[in-house]
Amino acid sequence: MSAAPKIARWCAAALLVTPDGRYLMQLRDDKPGILLPGHWALFGGTVDADESAAAAMRRELLEELEFAAPEIAAFSEMVVELPVAPPRFDRMSFFAVPITERAEQAMVQHEGAGRRLFRPEEIAGEARVAPWDLAAVLMHARRRSLFRL
Repeated sequence: MSAAPKIARWCAAALLVTPDGRYLMQLRDDKPGILLPGHWALFGGTVDADESAAAAMRRELLEELEFAAPEIAAFSEMVVELPVAPPRFDRMSFFAVPITERAEQAMVQHEGAGRRLFRPEEIAGEARVAPWDLAAVLMHARRRSLFRL
């Protein structure tokens, strides 16, 4: 039996989803030093040592979008081994965050090169998308058929 991997970074990520099933994604900046530059990804960030993942999610949404989410719900969590040198393990906590189109239009983005609402099949067709975020979007979008909810 192997020991649990040492987690290098714990992140909270928002599945910002409209009533018609579109997901708000961020186009990450294309600059050196960041993971997955120029890729589509969910909004979110690092969970600080003194906070819960839910608190981090609310803080990140305020910092990145000036969005005070009226509702967030834990959805899924995964540990990802990143094939970087040296390899590292990141813990990803995903939260379902319902949004309206009106709320999205009122958001003020402070990080990233842009944002866009995608249907799940559209984001799945993008060449440059964070793979763990794509997995979370597809699991959420197809949760009723995948998990018989």
